[in-house]
Amino acid sequence: MNMTVAESIFNAIKARNIEYVFCVPGESFLAALDAFYESEKPRLVSTRHEEGAGIMADVYAKATGKTGVCMVTRGPGLTHLSVALHTAKQDSTPLVAFVGQVSTKFLHREAFQEINAVEFAGPVSKWAVELSDTDRVAELVDKAFYVAESGRPGPVVISLPEDIDRGDCIKQPVLRNADKISQSITEEGARTISDMIRVAERPCIVAGEGVLRSNVTDKLVEFAELINVPVFTAWRRFDAFPNKHSLYLGALHVSSYSNILAEPLKKADLVIAIGTRLDEYSTLNYSVPALGQKLIQIDHSAADYGGKRAENHLYITAEVGEAMLKIGKALKASNYTGPSKARQTELKKWHNRFQKLTTPRSGRTGVLEESIDLEGIFYDIVNILEDDFSITCDAGDFGGWLVRYYKWNKPHTFFGPTSGAMGYALPAAISAKLARPESPAIAFAGDGGFAMTMSELETAVRYKLEKLVAIVFNNNCYGTINRHQKREFPGRNVGTSLGRINFADIASAVGARGYSITSNEEFPVALKSALETKGPAVIDITVNDKQTGPWETEKIK
Repeated sequence: MNMTVAESIFNAIKARNIEYVFCVPGESFLAALDAFYESEKPRLVSTRHEEGAGIMADVYAKATGKTGVCMVTRGPGLTHLSVALHTAKQDSTPLVAFVGQVSTKFLHREAFQEINAVEFAGPVSKWAVELSDTDRVAELVDKAFYVAESGRPGPVVISLPEDIDRGDCIKQPVLRNADKISQSITEEGARTISDMIRVAERPCIVAGEGVLRSNVTDKLVEFAELINVPVFTAWRRFDAFPNKHSLYLGALHVSSYSNILAEPLKKADLVIAIGTRLDEYSTLNYSVPALGQKLIQIDHSAADYGGKRAENHLYITAEVGEAMLKIGKALKASNYTGPSKARQTELKKWHNRFQKLTTPRSGRTGVLEESIDLEGIFYDIVNILEDDFSITCDAGDFGGWLVRYYKWNKPHTFFGPTSGAMGYALPAAISAKLARPESPAIAFAGDGGFAMTMSELETAVRYKLEKLVAIVFNNNCYGTINRHQKREFPGRNVGTSLGRINFADIASAVGARGYSITSNEEFPVALKSALETKGPAVIDITVNDKQTGPWETEKIK
């Protein structure tokens, strides 16, 4: 019995219980689009830009633990999607992107919008394949989902030629639950790690994406409490450990604030990295671990092992939750008594310092006269928003304030790219709201990043999304680059100035609610109102470009 290729693709998506597929439609995959006609699950969500579609698929995967799916057209559609593919690859996000392609008889003739999709997508994907035989569609689509989800997850690109899209194929079963190769920590391995922890005097934990992907934050808390060691979260994986916990000492990045709070990590004799690839920011510019420090790296994929400068580097490939349970069992069997009293006193001192430095003060702090005080803004933010809110974040100078002052206490409540992609926050908030409809979604962005994908505001309006609020810090410049220029080329800022956009007016123009904020007193009123309004809202905050991040140079005691 035969079926259409479009039906085969649709069934593969539906069988995996994927609720939303994000797309920008194109004539190159009309049959695949038609398969979604009148379908409520999966539901096709049409976006304004391919980058937005890809980001939404990325966040859907992060929020649900499923695989994100998007569909875009050939040529420019794929090139626009590449930002999201790069983000998904760096973030280890399982994502399958169906990309339209010219008909097979037109390939390699520079046909209209033709691009070598496999060659182009290779560097920004885990695997790329072009369908050329209709009877292999089911096989290759199943393999695409398997590759995206297995080992270190990542994006897979499927090039779908127009004639293949409209073809028929042999009806084949969907291999929804194909067996995956998994490795388990041995008892010997657990004892070895237990012994390293027992003799360590200054151990620290760094937790990352693998903890969130395995949904084992609760097990991480139990493990950290058992060995009583400080916990840091990897760059933009802030929600991997409850930030209000007494063992939490902050997120790792390269600000002055992070470097000072990371002093215990720099002085650690043992670093326990759980579910993290230890990227540039999470290692403080690859300075930790250093020679003289021991490193235990636990992850369910060995893809990022090696190349570390630790004195003794022990790799454990296993499901991180199971690994922590087995190591904990071995520690209990060894009569582990935990750190010394002196070490426990140090832990309390470090946590108190963390609390002091990350608690915003209300009102004006005198940073600049006649301008909005951003510390006061974040005082309102942390006191109004709740733990279950979905927080999305763009790249930009405002992000330092968010990272410093906001406390994530529940997993899967932060969505931000480790790639630093601008334009991420708004489409991410839309997807987070679709995936977690019971929770409000707050997008944080600067004017530079928000403008790149602000067309997706109409998408939020069209799908009638409520309790979705974008907070835009509007300083008429690319603030981060402006600050770097001031430091490295004083008095020679170039290319960073932007014209004024009133994003509140833009919001109103597409049917959303807009708020223009020029004083600290206006902000909490606007934020509370935005959370109660029907439909999405944008809060445009006028920021003096000289107040980019005073905490960067703030004297910290």
